[in-house]
Amino acid sequence: MKRCLSFILFCFVSFCSYSQIIQKPDYIRNDKRILLEALTEYESNNFGTSLKLVEEAKEQRRQQSDWEYTTLQNSFKSFDVKKAGDNLNDITAVLLERQDYEAIELIKKYSVSRGADEIAGSKKNLLAYIKKNRHYPEADKLAGDIYKIAGEYELANKYYTEALKNAQILDVPDEKFDILYELADISYTLNNEDDYEKELLLIVAQDDSFKDESLIKAMKSTIASVKPDCVEKFFKLYRSNNYRVLTAYANLSQFYETKNKMDKALICSSLCALTGFTKIFDVVSKRNPNFEYDGLYSLLQEASCYEDIVNWGINNNVWKGFHVFAENAYKTTNPIFAVQLFTVLANCSPEEYWRNRAELRLKEITLTR
Repeated sequence: MKRCLSFILFCFVSFCSYSQIIQKPDYIRNDKRILLEALTEYESNNFGTSLKLVEEAKEQRRQQSDWEYTTLQNSFKSFDVKKAGDNLNDITAVLLERQDYEAIELIKKYSVSRGADEIAGSKKNLLAYIKKNRHYPEADKLAGDIYKIAGEYELANKYYTEALKNAQILDVPDEKFDILYELADISYTLNNEDDYEKELLLIVAQDDSFKDESLIKAMKSTIASVKPDCVEKFFKLYRSNNYRVLTAYANLSQFYETKNKMDKALICSSLCALTGFTKIFDVVSKRNPNFEYDGLYSLLQEASCYEDIVNWGINNNVWKGFHVFAENAYKTTNPIFAVQLFTVLANCSPEEYWRNRAELRLKEITLTR
């Protein structure tokens, strides 16, 4: 019996000791500030110091989350708070009477955070969100970047995968694209074709256009048309504005072409060209309110007047993308569309190299017809 009581007392003391370990975190030198220091060291090529700070930032995030969770959980244990139910507004009123200002400040903090919609004014959801928020995907992403530069692809892949797993709590949601692109790049470097395709498909799956079967069917029908205005009809009817997937479409198109999966290559190259077109159209329309779209020719001519747009097209393979789209149309037995698109590109592609390539390809195609 004495042994049993001693064991129970030991467990109680241990529990109390554990509770005391969870101390209020330093909100001045917090996880975000430490990660900013890590990023500064990374940009200065001090990778060892940066990695050390990354781990410190992750630990600080864990401590902060654990303290906030424990603090709120303890505040919510009182009979009055339990009686108030799950609604945070009702609970806050009770906490105010109890002068539990620390818990009130935490509720306010998360009521204006990115997770506010997910929390939806619920005590249960708030606790679940804080518990999930102990992960730090931005820190894992930076660790992955460091290991990738060092050629430690296995470790880089591990950290990127962890960051992707917790991508829903990224401060900047679009950083998920960066993580997926890094994973795809590693797979490409290691010649892991299955993972490379899978990761690129995860990227384009974020685009509504790729998932719209009716749109894809309509686009393919327009490309297959024998009408003399099929190219102009294509760029007049359709739009695709998720610019973050542009590179993924280009890479998938090239990948499927090497596998002789030309139907898939055509779909990806058409969406690549359409996404580039949509971006250019949006930018040009904002810069020149007097611009009137009169076909692809007019847009490319207008785009050529802006050096930054031309350079953006070069850096993002947009001008190449138009050429690849025309080439894939020709290879999938859509010669009318291909000839029309090559004709436009031969006359006004903003990049001289692809303008010349289109002119040469046009001569080759028309000689064989």
